[in-house]
Amino acid sequence: MMHYDYQPLILIGAARSGTKLLRDLIAEHPDVDKVPYDVSYIWRIGNEAVPHDELSVELLTPQIRQRILRRLGAFSSGATFLIEKTVENCVRVPYVQAVFPDARYIHLIRDGRDVVESVYREWTRPPDWGYILKKVRTYPLTDAFDYALSYAGSTLRKVIAQDRTKPSNPWGTRYRGIHEDLVTKDLLEVCTIQWARSVSESLAALECLPTERVLTIRYEEFVQNPGDYLRQVAQFAGFDPSPYSRLPTLENVSQENIGKGFRCLTTQQQNLVLSHLQDTLELLGYIHYAN
Repeated sequence: MMHYDYQPLILIGAARSGTKLLRDLIAEHPDVDKVPYDVSYIWRIGNEAVPHDELSVELLTPQIRQRILRRLGAFSSGATFLIEKTVENCVRVPYVQAVFPDARYIHLIRDGRDVVESVYREWTRPPDWGYILKKVRTYPLTDAFDYALSYAGSTLRKVIAQDRTKPSNPWGTRYRGIHEDLVTKDLLEVCTIQWARSVSESLAALECLPTERVLTIRYEEFVQNPGDYLRQVAQFAGFDPSPYSRLPTLENVSQENIGKGFRCLTTQQQNLVLSHLQDTLELLGYIHYAN
């Protein structure tokens, strides 16, 4: 049994790919509720001890599924659709699919050269206490006490760290082996691996689903014409696209970040990023190399 009374829309995208922007704009439709922030702590209920985010379907018991559905359902206020985006879901799409067998997926892709620079800044900046406090208000402490302790500890260590370019705990998606990589690799290199793994895992999993259940959008194209893409989302999901023609917030969507991140890196950093991302960028059509 499904045990939920809304149609789930799952937004999949690597960290700093524009998923927050797209989620919030989609949710301005009157038929769409949203989970207003990333909730990996909900998806990891019952599996808090797993040291990475690549949760396998075998870890999902009926009891864990019901607990996840109950917590996510609290964000639904009765709209027909509920959109959710948690960047860590990039590496566990089959797990998400087991929770929501009828979900439709919106896959947002962005040029990894810009993403990596933005992710690097997130790793090294101080904690965003406003964002953290919003999440704390709905945190399922009784369901995920161990995860809460771990999150609090890693946040405290980040606050007192003298050198934030040498973090001991990951920010964002924890791929298998990320803790070891943080010890042996430069942080920027870890960021490149994190993006590449997020994209490759999500692509492989989404390709296994029926094409009518997956809509792929490129960030660079979306910000140039957000209205058209929002109407495309509505048609894909099956609700009235006309409210998106009257959104004043579309005027605030900017194209200025296209290419900006990569330009902020030094030549040495750009070469490091490209050495790790070349194959994935070529696969996605962002770069072309002659044979």
